[in-house]
Amino acid sequence: MQARYPILLVSAFVATFVLSKVLLSVAGRSNVAIKPELLGTQAKKQGTPVIGGIAFCLGTLLVTLLDPALMQEGVVFPLLGLLLFALIGLLDDRMKIRSNNGDGLSSLLKLALQISGSLVLLMLLDSQGLLDTRLDIGSFTLELGTAYYAFACMYLLYFVNAVNITDGLDALAAGSAMPLLVLLLLLARRSGIIASPALIGSLLAFLVFNRKPAKYFMGDCGSHALGAYIAVSALVMGCEAVLFFASGLFLVELATSLIQIISIRRFGRKVFTIAPLHHAYELKGVAEGRIVSFFTLTSWAFALCSLLISR
Repeated sequence: MQARYPILLVSAFVATFVLSKVLLSVAGRSNVAIKPELLGTQAKKQGTPVIGGIAFCLGTLLVTLLDPALMQEGVVFPLLGLLLFALIGLLDDRMKIRSNNGDGLSSLLKLALQISGSLVLLMLLDSQGLLDTRLDIGSFTLELGTAYYAFACMYLLYFVNAVNITDGLDALAAGSAMPLLVLLLLLARRSGIIASPALIGSLLAFLVFNRKPAKYFMGDCGSHALGAYIAVSALVMGCEAVLFFASGLFLVELATSLIQIISIRRFGRKVFTIAPLHHAYELKGVAEGRIVSFFTLTSWAFALCSLLISR
């Protein structure tokens, strides 16, 4: 199976590339709002179509589903997570496009949908005996018992929202997620679980169109799907701690946003000029390309350290 990985990767790249061309040919301009603080740096991005997530999700699903040999637990359930959360994100994208002010689903409704989606996935995983309530942290094993299900739900929510928050600059979310997908592939090989490189190939094609200046964005459809795929893969493979440590960049991005929100609501003032962190650098005048390169390299460093520690 592993000998076919290059074929799967290239096939997914081609499929997503073609789908991107087709979608861009029919897509209209998007009216998704840009934060007022960022109009000086992102005004040119106004109207960019939010269809990239649709392209790489469809490309990944198409290539994977056409290969019966891949229909195993290490591939099927992450794909289900990708599809389910892509639909949740797509609904949010559609609401943003149809509204006059760029608002999508309310925070509470989006969270409710995310929790519901997480519970559905966890019930499916549990029904197949794929959830191990033991959490491996290096050489230490922690038995969580029934508390594991609450942990797994929060784990899914963490990755979905962390990737979503990080998706604020051209190629940032996809470039920063790539190391985690490569890490998952390496961990799957080590554990003997069949995995698929299709999403990696699809994201490489996505980056062709999403690099600055982006021809399209992944939107919530893409960021939700990407986060869910990573989280479900880690749950199925039992490498939750390794992937959490590898997601250090995403953790920082999410943490800065949460700190900002809590500070504003609790104390009425900001901790950062703007959150998440990548936008703070942007407002300080750091070039977008430099921010993306630094963040992507940082994500690779986290992934490499996590791989070395997990050995």
